[in-house]
Amino acid sequence: MNLHIKNIVLALFALAALSACQVGFVPEGVKEQKPLKNFQEVVWLRDAMYTAVRGAESPGNLFLGDMQADLYQLTSSDNGSLAPFFEWNHGQLVDNSAIAGYFGAFATVIKDANYFVMRVNEFKADSVKYKQLSKEERTKLEGYVGEARTLRALANYRLMCRFSKRYDANANLPGIIIVKEYDPLLVKTNKKRATQKEVYDYCLDELKAAVEVLPDKDDVELKQQGIPCYIHRDYAYAVMSRIYLEMHEYDKAIETVDEFINNYPLGSGSLDDFKKIWIDESSDEIMVKTFATTKVGAVGGILHGLFFQAYDDYDQEKGEVETVLQEITLPDWYPNQYLLDLYDATNYVSGDDYKNDLRMAIKDGATTYGSWFEEPWGDSPNKKGVLVIYPKQKKNKAKRPQYYTDLYLTMRFVSKFRGNPRLDRNPDNNQFSYAHSTHLFDIAEAYLIKAEAQAWKGDAAGAKETIEALRTARGLTEPLINADSQDAMKQIVKDERTREMIGMGTRMTDLKRWGDPMSRKGKGIQKLLMSDPYGPREIYSIGDVLDMEVSPDDEMFIWEFPVQDRTTNPDLEPNWK
Repeated sequence: MNLHIKNIVLALFALAALSACQVGFVPEGVKEQKPLKNFQEVVWLRDAMYTAVRGAESPGNLFLGDMQADLYQLTSSDNGSLAPFFEWNHGQLVDNSAIAGYFGAFATVIKDANYFVMRVNEFKADSVKYKQLSKEERTKLEGYVGEARTLRALANYRLMCRFSKRYDANANLPGIIIVKEYDPLLVKTNKKRATQKEVYDYCLDELKAAVEVLPDKDDVELKQQGIPCYIHRDYAYAVMSRIYLEMHEYDKAIETVDEFINNYPLGSGSLDDFKKIWIDESSDEIMVKTFATTKVGAVGGILHGLFFQAYDDYDQEKGEVETVLQEITLPDWYPNQYLLDLYDATNYVSGDDYKNDLRMAIKDGATTYGSWFEEPWGDSPNKKGVLVIYPKQKKNKAKRPQYYTDLYLTMRFVSKFRGNPRLDRNPDNNQFSYAHSTHLFDIAEAYLIKAEAQAWKGDAAGAKETIEALRTARGLTEPLINADSQDAMKQIVKDERTREMIGMGTRMTDLKRWGDPMSRKGKGIQKLLMSDPYGPREIYSIGDVLDMEVSPDDEMFIWEFPVQDRTTNPDLEPNWK
């Protein structure tokens, strides 16, 4: 079942690669939309932009970068399809459909935004059509253009993270090709890569123009559970702060974060508040999310490998057939022991305060619903008393025959994205979607950006205060200790960012920005698996893949451009030699 789902996903990646790798590419035979006739058509075209953003910014797409990193281990459930990433296999990554799909997803965002701006400019130039608009519609029109400019800045930033080296303002290193207008055949576009600074300066100019016309968050017309479903002024500042951090412009990063950080209160530190982030998706910490219902807009959760099984089984003790309900998991990735230990005691946490971390709410083998990690034998949130079971050979004999086998494997898996129950298709009939909205920005990231900028510029006290605010919202109330020096705070910031951003695809970008190697040395298989005779067999471990260390200067620390782009554009300078 998992392999079948994965093949569908890879097919979608390949389709995205074929249709969108070249920014502005229009497939042969596809008729372009005609000029916009009225304001309603503007609104429809605007919504089309968000369709592309929803998929591109989903954890399912962003996590592709983390597959090469040092926090997870590939499992046998994957059947080797993702092994090229885990192995850093040059021959299989140099022309990889998943990487092409990732590139194509953000290239599509740029294409759609450029197309929207072009059509709106045509509409505004038509005096007859434009005069028919009310004053309110004209204001909205300018705001929509601000959205498009923000989204193409976001997409360029994402491509820079994975297809350009660590930023160096003085080295004139190549960035990506900047496509500033709708140009299907790249006739007007410079086909050579701009420098890193040129790309980021372009993005910042777009964002600065956007903040002048984007609405306040309270004025966004569409909300779900009180959360805006269209981008607004604060989001443009948020993307800007990400870029300043990548550029090592720490003062500007702090200044930009301060434009919006106080508009989004952190949770109180209670479990109820914490669950509102990824379970209910109603938290004040969510700046903006895409619209989602049971029928449209939801994106599938990742990492948990969960699905629900209902079947009839003969109960030998009762001598009758009864329905068995089980939630089963077949994850492709297990967190390694290093990642799990980050939520454990450290030399900068006082006493047993670490045990209160809501992100790892597992006590004595019992998982609290809402924790970002789960362990066997906790109650399923989908049906009281249903076991989360692991269909691999294991020691715990079942009371009656179970799905696959009557034995289980014990381990911890990431359940951060197990899904929003509101989006379940038909829970009364055991049809669970394991889906959620796409969060475009959660305020925790702003605290991490600010703390990193403070620590790297030498303000250890400021970084400590910022990180403690975030930790308090995660149930950790004790002040940090041994956190007075710049080096100490740098490590604390790195650790806290890793804890908070799990599954969001930021790890390789973070290591690149910090100038750190990707090292799996000493980051072994999680202890629960190692304590089981069958456990180590579940981990993909060809060669030295579990102890691999890769320098941040290695060419494969970033990805090569899709082969279609390299073939059709001889001016495109490759990343890999």
